Amino acid sequence: MSRLFKQFIPFIFAGVAIVAFAFGIMLLAYLFLFGAIIGLVLFIMTRIREKFFPSKAITKKTDQSTGRTFDANDWKKHD
Repeated sequence: MSRLFKQFIPFIFAGVAIVAFAFGIMLLAYLFLFGAIIGLVLFIMTRIREKFFPSKAITKKTDQSTGRTFDANDWKKHD
């Protein structure tokens, strides 16, 4: 009985590993599926919100003051 049990242990571990791998793949597939569904719902909600409540246009600043640009050589002493 002990010899027979020792011969079956690798097959039992292999069977458990295959089932765990298959379960992990199915779980990952469901996570991707639910993530895609949630992303699609959020995308549709954003499109609807932008259609009915458009964002206000950004006004450009008309008064642009001119300033001085310091170059790297401006800080050096001139001989």
